[in-house]
Amino acid sequence: MNSQQVLDLFVDQNVLQKTQADDVLTEAQQNGKTIVQAMVDGGFMDETGFYRSIAEGIGAEFIDLNDREIAPEIMKIVPAGLARLHRALPVELIDRTLRVALADPLEPRTPEDLRFALGRDIEIVVAPIEQIEDRIRIFYGSDTSSMEEVLKQLGEVGELMQLRPGDAADGAEVEASATPIIRFVDLILYQAIQDRASDIHFEPFENEFKIRYRVDGALYEMAPPPRHLALPVISRVKVMASMNIAERRLPQDGRIQKNIAGRNVDLRVSTLPTQFGESVVLRVLDRSTVNLDLEMLGTPKYVGDYILEVIER
Repeated sequence: MNSQQVLDLFVDQNVLQKTQADDVLTEAQQNGKTIVQAMVDGGFMDETGFYRSIAEGIGAEFIDLNDREIAPEIMKIVPAGLARLHRALPVELIDRTLRVALADPLEPRTPEDLRFALGRDIEIVVAPIEQIEDRIRIFYGSDTSSMEEVLKQLGEVGELMQLRPGDAADGAEVEASATPIIRFVDLILYQAIQDRASDIHFEPFENEFKIRYRVDGALYEMAPPPRHLALPVISRVKVMASMNIAERRLPQDGRIQKNIAGRNVDLRVSTLPTQFGESVVLRVLDRSTVNLDLEMLGTPKYVGDYILEVIER
């Protein structure tokens, strides 16, 4: 969920004062916390109260998935690729209305995408993100194997577009803002962050488009998307990094700050023109994996005690 969007909702509900919301946002950004962790650690509310407030703010029902058993036939209504792509968990079917718990219930495009893909009315319910993602992982399997399935699912619902060479320059910005491209790039980032990647590479070649990420020094290749997606995907990354998407002949640098898989992540973005299009590298800085505990320095106890004593003076 977008941290600022959540805090604005709480301010509108008089759950937080504006100054308190600013303090919570600063705490989350500086210490790599999720917005719910920052709210709980600040003593403003517990986790259940956080999600209940969101549900009240959007006029939805809050449910605790630990108290609910979801029938397998309900889970099968949403294909695995679509569930992982949108982080959507089907909960209940009432007539033709499917009740769905979303990891980001504040994203207005997701219900429309699901309604279009499934041909059913969609009603959003609110549940803790960890419960939603755990259920999706248990029923639909690991998201590291989902890329090919997601590409297939996007194609089946008619969302993947093909750019003609003559339309590439004029349509790059439009394609970069298209829902399927946004979802596809988000999934790439989500999968890489989940696997604790340090770098993500987007590399266009003459007849293929490779997406690779580095984990512990080794490069792993994702399921390759169609070659025609290179321009809109790379344009989408440049839009996220506030780069000039019309400039493809010069190197550029940018930065993305995004909450991915419940963690605040910084991405340093660099582009380099090549013979077959721009190559893009994203350097990942996941602040939540940086342990700032003094005890983790590995110093002897007497040294640690001395440091604490000096700090307290």
